[in-house]
Amino acid sequence: MKLQALRQQALCGALMALLAGPTMAATCTSQSNWGSLGPPGFTAFGNAFSSAGSYLDCYSFSLTSAANAYGGALEFNTIFNKLDIDVSSVSLFSDGVLGGQTIGSLVGSDNSPLFFSFSSLIAGTYTLAVESIVSTDPGLWTVPVGYAGLTATAAAPVAAIPEPEIYAMMGIGLGLVGWLGRRRRLKDAA
Repeated sequence: MKLQALRQQALCGALMALLAGPTMAATCTSQSNWGSLGPPGFTAFGNAFSSAGSYLDCYSFSLTSAANAYGGALEFNTIFNKLDIDVSSVSLFSDGVLGGQTIGSLVGSDNSPLFFSFSSLIAGTYTLAVESIVSTDPGLWTVPVGYAGLTATAAAPVAAIPEPEIYAMMGIGLGLVGWLGRRRRLKDAA
């Protein structure tokens, strides 16, 4: 009997984890806290690199109410440089960073960092993760490469909630349609 109860608990736990949404912990190579980003809010961000490697810069922030977030990141690189940068994605995680790891669920990811947007965010803490790959190229000199970006938040439009009178009118209308249908069916049967 105890074994069956344990199996049910394990199955329930697995089902709850599946329904909770995707959790993808990412290891941050650098992290920063922006504090509150409103809405409305606005901030600039960026980083520079002087050696080849894969980097994940994590920027934590909080929202005080429902919001949409959007922004963009531009790569900066000089011609004939021995280093090249590719900002490959911008991802948003719910919650912050703990011990260099993002915690929470992946809200969304955008593989076009020139312009990114995340909509229908609720109040809470988030982490914007910018992934970049710095590689070596044949070139004349080694100058740091990097990216610079801007992000902003705007209040999300609130969905209209119907008034009780609307529900009452809809109920009366559906009742009337049902009554007419029944009356017509009885008339056709006679």
